[in-house]
Amino acid sequence: MYTKSEKRLFGLALAALFTTIGAEFLGSQSLVAVGVGVFALAVVALFGVMSVVLAVSVARDPDLNALEPAAADRPR
Repeated sequence: MYTKSEKRLFGLALAALFTTIGAEFLGSQSLVAVGVGVFALAVVALFGVMSVVLAVSVARDPDLNALEPAAADRPR
């Protein structure tokens, strides 16, 4: 499950990557430089957003798989 921000940043990273590949075929060094820069920024931003989403989800659901105290005390 991804957030809207993650989807947009992933799309931006893919668009920058394809732009860089296309610019390489066309021989445009300035477009390659812009594509690489945008790709790097998108990946760094995506990593930051994913880290925040992970931290928030862990803070919301502290012990999803923890046993109930009564169930843990019963003999098996």
